[in-house]
Amino acid sequence: MNFENVVFPDLVGFRCKNCGSCCKVQPPDVDASEQKQIKAKGFKNFLDRPDETGTRWIRRKKDGSCFFLGEDNRCSIYSLRPAICRLEPFTIADYDYEKNKIELELNFPTVCGCEGVFEGEILSLEVIGKAAQIIVQKIVEMTARDLVLPLTERKVLSEARSRILRTRIMLADLRI
Repeated sequence: MNFENVVFPDLVGFRCKNCGSCCKVQPPDVDASEQKQIKAKGFKNFLDRPDETGTRWIRRKKDGSCFFLGEDNRCSIYSLRPAICRLEPFTIADYDYEKNKIELELNFPTVCGCEGVFEGEILSLEVIGKAAQIIVQKIVEMTARDLVLPLTERKVLSEARSRILRTRIMLADLRI
């Protein structure tokens, strides 16, 4: 998968320091293929009930953190972690479906408290870029299902972009 259609913020770098901040804020949602991979490694009872949209989330521990976050702040399924986890500490800012460009921005480090963000070269471009593509594709597929239209329909792509932008606005409102 080519990730050249993903635009990263300038002068932002990232190297995970295992602070666990992203895993303590909100456990990730997982799609069917991610669930299957995790189950294949022997993990069980790691999912919450589906929410009102049918989305499945990884369970939280009593302290609110992700089920897979260890006491050492390391992910016990790191090699299998969901796409949304691979995208951290970035978020999708926009999706230009006409140019097939995905724009990323920093995921509000003051809110999540990520210690791995710094000025400099971005690390793991391929991992983060592929994760962004997977997430956008999931949103497009969900939108196509909701609208009962083909994936390539302009209305589907436009609504998928709107959903991304609405989510971004909602997240920005939460950090105020």
